Amino acid sequence: MKHIELDKELREAGKQLHPKVPDMIRRRQDEVYASLAEIPMQTKADRKHRSRKKIRRVVGAVAAAAFIGVMSSAYLSPAMAESLKRIPVIGSIFKLTNNLGLQTAEERGLVAMTDTRITHEGVTLSIPEVSYDGIRLSMAVKREGEGLAHGMMDHNESTSARGSIRDVNVLINGQTMNNESNGGRLALIGKPTLDPHAVLYELFDYSYLNGGKAAIPDQFQLTAKIALEGIAEPFIMEIPVRKNNELIVMPSGETREWGSLRLTLEEVTFTPITTVIRMNIERTDSAKSLNSDSLLYEIWDDQGRVLGMVGGMGVYEDNSQKHQRDELLFDRFADAPAHITLKAFLPEFEDPSANSGPYKLDENSEIIKTYVQDLEITVPVDRASLKKMYGQQ
Repeated sequence: MKHIELDKELREAGKQLHPKVPDMIRRRQDEVYASLAEIPMQTKADRKHRSRKKIRRVVGAVAAAAFIGVMSSAYLSPAMAESLKRIPVIGSIFKLTNNLGLQTAEERGLVAMTDTRITHEGVTLSIPEVSYDGIRLSMAVKREGEGLAHGMMDHNESTSARGSIRDVNVLINGQTMNNESNGGRLALIGKPTLDPHAVLYELFDYSYLNGGKAAIPDQFQLTAKIALEGIAEPFIMEIPVRKNNELIVMPSGETREWGSLRLTLEEVTFTPITTVIRMNIERTDSAKSLNSDSLLYEIWDDQGRVLGMVGGMGVYEDNSQKHQRDELLFDRFADAPAHITLKAFLPEFEDPSANSGPYKLDENSEIIKTYVQDLEITVPVDRASLKKMYGQQ
């Protein structure tokens, strides 16, 4: 497996960004895009030798970029933002996100409420809410204390605001998420919420890219180690977590071809919180690789509504970069659809000769897209079962 250019999902997720946004929002967007990291991994064939092959982790940056786009399009005035900093979080932090799955999780009884809290030097951190659907672990982090003039995520190399998050490490049953046994298929990201004193951390488990083996067990002890700027001692909190077992797996196998590119939708997985698309992409032309493609993907419901993207990861299966597997995470549907459609499209770039870089936008600041009809896949959904799982009966 070699590098795979999935930064295209990042650019798509940030499509709501207006060209002119406040400096704070733009800075956070830049940090998200810069957070792409390449991590080493091992395969069964080279357990005795560290593999030089790598994969690119993009999961959290996708979601964070998407949320930042929403924030920038509904940016609050400086006076309102300053007022929010003085208002404590009331009710569910998940309600402060732009994710329908998390917003409805508490209503469905899918959120574990905890009273875990630690205080150091007059600053208290707590984890009041946790939810795990077997695909993504969502953890709300809340901050309280005096003299906290900046948001929890207002930290970078040039800014050292007291109380901002400097580092986060998550352990599952005492093991770090970079443990070799999970094949590098776990990724953690922090996302801002509408309250500067509350953030959301999500850990994604890409089991499809790990041979179907889940890296996170159904029940485990979660340890969160959070370091804040200006606070000497880290905040270490432990929380028992149990998976919500509601799940609908819909195998597909539908294949489409466009020129020398073959796309197979392997399966769609639904939970009350997340929708997962797993697919294979192959290049049949020996003279071309998948690295040159700029295809992006969307999921539409039967009413023409597009799901928000949460995260995504992909890996090349061969050194020639002609075969890759993708696992894309989206929000849940607002209403159980009768069918869903996977749509592929080519974005236009500001530089017409490029296959990466800034997108070309229309007058509404939307990416200019050319949909590839030959790759479109529509599959029926067991609507009755999905409505039951969504609690819509």
